[in-house]
Amino acid sequence: MSKTLGILAGLGPLAGAHFYRRCIELTPACSDAEHLSVVLISERSIPSRLDHLANRGPSPGKALVAVAQRLVGAGAEVLAIPSTTTHAYYSEIVASVTVPVLNLVDLVALEISRQGSLRAGIVATSPTRAYGLYDQAFAEYGIQAVYPDPKTQQEITTIIDGVKSSGSNGSWGRRLVQAMGEAWAQDADSLVLACTETPVVFPRDSRNLQTGDRQVFDATDILARAAIAACQLE
Repeated sequence: MSKTLGILAGLGPLAGAHFYRRCIELTPACSDAEHLSVVLISERSIPSRLDHLANRGPSPGKALVAVAQRLVGAGAEVLAIPSTTTHAYYSEIVASVTVPVLNLVDLVALEISRQGSLRAGIVATSPTRAYGLYDQAFAEYGIQAVYPDPKTQQEITTIIDGVKSSGSNGSWGRRLVQAMGEAWAQDADSLVLACTETPVVFPRDSRNLQTGDRQVFDATDILARAAIAACQLE
């Protein structure tokens, strides 16, 4: 027996689908029956988190809460939000439901600490950077967040937008690896695929190659492993 996982997806849609796929691929299962029971909602009507955090649109908080409650109503016993930027609204979501909600940011910080990295380069959306979503979690472990220069950050934003609009085009992955190898990354001893669009296109055979032998942490995989562990009952 295991608990049912609820996935608050659609942020963006491909990132949510990729997260579910990684849950399947990382589950030590030999048959269909050994995989997790999952409820996934990809709700397109949620207002843009990026617009709201940039003071250009309404808050998505109420809509995110509604989706979380729908997941619980559908039988979800553990919730996962495969979107770093959406964790700006984590407290609102947690307060609205009676089941555990995994915190991607805290889980990533814990994993980086376990691996001994002290300066982690953040590959994420501009609001994730502006709101310091990782900074506080990192500070608890003595980790410093290292951010791209403005030109590289704009390139990362273009890549994230490209994945949202055109899917897992191979060119986005090549551009992502190049952005992760620019001068800004020299100040980091590890790199974090912190926006969940980035693991969708990051070529797995590029790990520890163009990234200068730095360890690359995949936020999606970290969350997926935690979700599997949280849902599996001994």
